[in-house]
Amino acid sequence: MNESYWILSSKHSGLKSLEKNIKTDILIVGGGIVGVTTAYLLAKNGLKSTIVDANKIGYGGSGRNTGKITSQHGIIYSKINQKYGIKDAKLYYEGNNQALNLIEKIIKEHNIDCNFKREDSYMLAQNENYLEELKEEYEICKKIGIDCEYHESLDLPVDVKGAISFKNQGQFNPKKYIDRLLKECLNLGVKVYENTPIVDFDKGEVCELRTNKNNKISADIVVVASHMPWYDGKNFYFAKEKGGRSYLIAGKLEKDIMPGVFLGVEEQGITFRTYNEDNKKLLIFGGGDHKVGQCKNEEEIYEKLKDYAKDKFKIKEFKYQWSAQDYISYDYLPYIGHINKKQDNVYVATGFSKWGMSNGTLSAMVISDLIAKKESIYENLFNPSRKSSYLTTDFYKENLNMTIEYIKGKFNIGKEELYIEKGEGQVITIDGKRYGAYRHFNDELYIVDITCTHLGCELRFNSSEKTWDCPCHASRYDYKGNILEGPTVKPLNRYGEGKNHIHINLN
Repeated sequence: MNESYWILSSKHSGLKSLEKNIKTDILIVGGGIVGVTTAYLLAKNGLKSTIVDANKIGYGGSGRNTGKITSQHGIIYSKINQKYGIKDAKLYYEGNNQALNLIEKIIKEHNIDCNFKREDSYMLAQNENYLEELKEEYEICKKIGIDCEYHESLDLPVDVKGAISFKNQGQFNPKKYIDRLLKECLNLGVKVYENTPIVDFDKGEVCELRTNKNNKISADIVVVASHMPWYDGKNFYFAKEKGGRSYLIAGKLEKDIMPGVFLGVEEQGITFRTYNEDNKKLLIFGGGDHKVGQCKNEEEIYEKLKDYAKDKFKIKEFKYQWSAQDYISYDYLPYIGHINKKQDNVYVATGFSKWGMSNGTLSAMVISDLIAKKESIYENLFNPSRKSSYLTTDFYKENLNMTIEYIKGKFNIGKEELYIEKGEGQVITIDGKRYGAYRHFNDELYIVDITCTHLGCELRFNSSEKTWDCPCHASRYDYKGNILEGPTVKPLNRYGEGKNHIHINLN
């Protein structure tokens, strides 16, 4: 995948993978903002834990976002108020604001060099049709007690019909922050293993987990901090949230813009902020959101973003481009706490709806408190088993969409004879069965079974990142069939394994 500026501007920790059977009091699966912060807070409470990550620490969603830390999450407080009431809307704000304050406290305590800065956060409407919704959000924010202001216009090179600002929010380099926090975890005795995917889970008073190298991990407590749960305790998180992809580019900014971090209120609105490092000012600019596996040409999204930013911000060249994956809950609230009603030694954090820096830190606060047998005022609000929380109009619409995509995929037969360009992927038919074929730039051909190993949807080729993506539940695989994103835990089968011929004509 395209690497983010944050990942390229930081050093890889270089930790080893797990090569033996181990026992641990607390196992945290996932080394992003949730996992590392949870381990840190537990260690500060004298509780020992182990982190395993399927990839490298901070290389998932935590290293691919905008680097905003804010309690301004789009049009959300009026929606929470409508569904759950003003008290819960206020509690959501207070939790995310507390998370921002905790991040700042940790940065100051450990003198972390991650370019943290307090900034006002702006949510802006470029289309007059959104002004009524924006003003309603502002009124609820004022009732909650948020330090906010409504603006008729902003001094920006983009069209602004109205905007809401939240005062004193934050921004930073998320990867540098996680790297330094990881170092503190190691100093506090946390064990960390990279490149250690979990492929099997047996629940019990002592949970037994197995890695892809068949090593066993015994743990009294398990925290599933992998963005989308690879184990969901039959709470069906894949049906209670949808997977979306969004795109970011970064280029040198020649002319200053007003300070702040900015978000468009529209469904496919823009997002942008500036970032200063080594005497250069970058514009981080993004948008182009869509459901995973439901885009015809991802590369076109990058080109449209670049054209827009060149026109409005006069950027001459973009040196960085990357995408991120997010999981969006249907009732606007993340799922944080016990994975289900029966398993009190397994915890989950998911459904951050693109606001993982604050919601992820808040998750760590809640889960570490619950494990330490402390009360959390946020436990009920984010309870993963809250009653019928996901039964919204969006839930029914999105699950109908999943059904349609499943059926469409089964009728997409594929071509028997075709020419595949270098860097191109195609759905093909071999011996009457559908496969995905990708020709690498070195001319090597990779053919995989593109039936998703999660629930059997047919995958689609991502032209930008050369991946096979699931349009139903957002699992993603590289062109070799290796897992990139869950909820799946099984890689794709490669065609030709154990065979000595391939029935395909490549002209």
